[in-house]
Amino acid sequence: MAAIDITSAAKIIKFLYPDYTVPRELRKNNPFYSLLKKNTNFVGKSVEVPLTINSTQGGGATFAGAKTASEAATSYANTYASFTLTRKTDYSLASIGGEAMKAAVKDQGAMVDLFQDTMDLSMFTAMRSISRHLFRDGTGTIGRVASIATATVTLSTPSDAYNFSIGERISVFSGTGGTAFMYDTVINSTVVTPLTVTAVDRKAGTVTLSSGTSIAAGHYLARATDRTVATSDTTVFTNSNVVTGVKQWLAGSSTGAAVGLNVGAFLPADLYGVTRTTDKSSLAGSLLDCTGQSPDEAILQLVSDISAEGGMPDHCFMNPRDFASLNKFLGSRVVYGRAENKDEADFGFQSIVLQGDSGPVKCVSDINVPQSEIFALQLDTWDLFSLNAAPHILDYDQNNFLRVSDDDAYQIRIGSYANLRCRAPGFNGRGNNYLATTVY
Repeated sequence: MAAIDITSAAKIIKFLYPDYTVPRELRKNNPFYSLLKKNTNFVGKSVEVPLTINSTQGGGATFAGAKTASEAATSYANTYASFTLTRKTDYSLASIGGEAMKAAVKDQGAMVDLFQDTMDLSMFTAMRSISRHLFRDGTGTIGRVASIATATVTLSTPSDAYNFSIGERISVFSGTGGTAFMYDTVINSTVVTPLTVTAVDRKAGTVTLSSGTSIAAGHYLARATDRTVATSDTTVFTNSNVVTGVKQWLAGSSTGAAVGLNVGAFLPADLYGVTRTTDKSSLAGSLLDCTGQSPDEAILQLVSDISAEGGMPDHCFMNPRDFASLNKFLGSRVVYGRAENKDEADFGFQSIVLQGDSGPVKCVSDINVPQSEIFALQLDTWDLFSLNAAPHILDYDQNNFLRVSDDDAYQIRIGSYANLRCRAPGFNGRGNNYLATTVY
């Protein structure tokens, strides 16, 4: 059989990834990413996301009164708002050694396996990089230190351990809006050796790092280069390099001190040029403290709060451990369903169906949701807005892979230029302290 040349190898990539996007096999454990509508025409430097948040206020019981009200400067002042959304970049690079390629080049089946393994792993890294931030606050942090013994970190939220992989480079921050003080060679020029993950215990919620020097409880962890230095907590999302997650879009309107919430702690920060404190529920969604409520009661209460704002939430995403608790709690009363992407009717996820104010709500397990939090969403108000698919093979010059200039290897480059967009934050909401008996 004739040897496979570079042209043939490029055809193998095209065969494995015909549209150069993430195959469904790699999306099975990332439901929200898979169910999101994908819009790939994010052209220009930014895009406006307009919202109608109020009606005009030119009304009154008399014509003269209505006329006076309509002519007032405040009549139209708060009718509309618009977020100026920008893209976030992310990259995943993978190399195939020259010797490995030569060893496989005589066997087309071996060559396909070699490329598929390499492409799948690199594509999965790129997809997971997006997915793990979809339910986070947009700061780039993927975990917080509860305690540390030598170099083993116990995370404040145990399920956050799923965000870490062995060999991953890590930055450490003093706060979500603080500066990187160590172990990031990009932000801190005095750092020579980057901090890396050496072990992960996802059951115990621990991550072991290559060094624990100066790391303390309360510090935040992020993948190196995902976080940049910010001036304050209110601007940190604009200075991070990751997608703006659902948690940042839904900073939430406080349900009040009567249910144990610290009202001041839940004031939504400005987002993409919009001040959201003037109408918190319309511009930042609903927020519920789930403390003391049963698993189904908390979801139904959050759905009801959103429905009162005009939303029609149809999905509720939660951590797998919380999903299991809901499933066991309902017992014989459980009703199962299937959550599907309208564009892929034959590809979906198991769900538990609850009856909400405005229709059925499909509760879906997603490993990217932090434990003890729930997100009730009207799914058609969300999309992953990108320039080309997110992620995709970077082949603008028609080269699917490149020869590495200083090594006997060939490199495949995958990237994304994208952000998460919400067209109506007020039709969505999130709950804290799900299944908690006390506020923590």
